[in-house]
Amino acid sequence: MVKVSKIKKEFVAVIVLLILVVLWALLIPTPSTPVNTSTPVNTSTPVNTSTPVNTSTPVNTSTPVNTSIPVNTPTPDPESQVGGMGIQFKDGISEPGVKAILQSYNMTRNYRMAYDTNCYSEKYYIMVDKDKITGVRNEIEKNGAWKAYATTIIKGDYYIITVPEQIIQYKSFLEMLKKYDLQLKRYIWCEIRFLYNDGPLTYWIPKEDAIGIKNELEKNENIFIVRLSYIYSS
Repeated sequence: MVKVSKIKKEFVAVIVLLILVVLWALLIPTPSTPVNTSTPVNTSTPVNTSTPVNTSTPVNTSTPVNTSIPVNTPTPDPESQVGGMGIQFKDGISEPGVKAILQSYNMTRNYRMAYDTNCYSEKYYIMVDKDKITGVRNEIEKNGAWKAYATTIIKGDYYIITVPEQIIQYKSFLEMLKKYDLQLKRYIWCEIRFLYNDGPLTYWIPKEDAIGIKNELEKNENIFIVRLSYIYSS
């Protein structure tokens, strides 16, 4: 009996212990596992605001567009600068006559004139009436040496034909003069050179102005041809 009683006591003790363990397990709350807030979305490294769009190197304003050289102000074309004129006058005009003619035109700039220069190869000419020009031209066609050099301009009712110096002693040429009652004449070449004026130190006039003067001069009955002399860069 003593042995049975002892076993019962031990059994009761085990049962009580188990009950205590179960109660302890029930009473202790199970820890929850919340959404990981200890490692939030990376806010410690925000969108890169520490290196903004490069404002430390702005568009190069230290080297502005070169405004010291204005647009469309290049050095004038040398072929647009006329420094003088060679003017072909008819035979017999005097130096005072030349000066009087030139003074009647607006040359736009002061100039120096040289009278009756020998700078041009065309020295002689004949004036042919329009009624004789066909026959004279036929004579020119027969003479190859003359044909190669002869040039013609029209002045009023006359044809001005340049005569090369090489043929003025040819017998055929002298016979033609006699046949058509023509006279050999000599050009008077005068040359003008433009001078410095007050203001800009230029000694030329624009090509457009020179052409206008040339056209006006060539309307004069005493002038045949005007040639422009250009300034060329060195």
